[in-house]
Amino acid sequence: MMELQTAMSLKHAIRSCIPLSLRMRLAIWLNRQRWFARDYVAVGLVRDLGLQNPKAFHKFLWTHHFMGYARWYDSEDELFSTEQMEPSRRIFFNDLVSVIGELGLKPSDIRFILEVGCSLGYLLRYLETEMFPDCQDIVGIDIDGEAIAKGKEYLKQVGSKVALAQGDMEDLDRSLGSRKFDLVYAAGVLSYLDEYDAARVVSILLRRTNRVLAFAGLACASRNNNQLERSEISPDHKGQWIHNFEAMVSVAGGRVVKSRWEGEKLYNLPTINFVFAVPR
Repeated sequence: MMELQTAMSLKHAIRSCIPLSLRMRLAIWLNRQRWFARDYVAVGLVRDLGLQNPKAFHKFLWTHHFMGYARWYDSEDELFSTEQMEPSRRIFFNDLVSVIGELGLKPSDIRFILEVGCSLGYLLRYLETEMFPDCQDIVGIDIDGEAIAKGKEYLKQVGSKVALAQGDMEDLDRSLGSRKFDLVYAAGVLSYLDEYDAARVVSILLRRTNRVLAFAGLACASRNNNQLERSEISPDHKGQWIHNFEAMVSVAGGRVVKSRWEGEKLYNLPTINFVFAVPR
């Protein structure tokens, strides 16, 4: 307890007298020191950025692979194990299979896949081996360069065709050019954007979708997300947003074909809201 109080006092003093830009560089340096296991200290150096600009704060932590965020997505043995897939992801993919069938499509019709916010690419590997083995092009984009590098190494070892690239979901043109995909999905990452930015990314992804666009996000506990007039800050996930994806898809010119809202029910920590859509 004394150590924690001392660390908090030190971080407060540093934030008071050292410019944010310098503290960000110091936090990056501390995060890279493997002997310094207390990453809450490094994150605490820039905690005020989270109050000023939550999106910039999250991007900073993910871009530099701060383990307080990334440790849950840092084990190849666990993430690439089909047996250990999170329950919410199994439900998501089961719903996806249902949607594809309801649209009169076959798995062989899904030839090009894009995941935004792919981490190490473990979900894409599952799609490659279990759902769409005939897919020609499977692409993942994530802002976390260290996760991309680790995922690339693993996927190469197992002979996967999944291709990963570091990139920002708000600037996909830089990473993908004008490419379009039969299946595009973003599972969880849009919660780090506010309503305006999330709606803009939904529109961007819809324009890149040939057949099916899918989103997984936090569910509003009190009412279905499709009843939200505005996005809301999550009460349980600091700095993250709960969105009405159905409204965003409609405004962007798409058509929702299936959705799932599970309310306050928890699956491996978060609540879930899934939305599946098609271009009009």
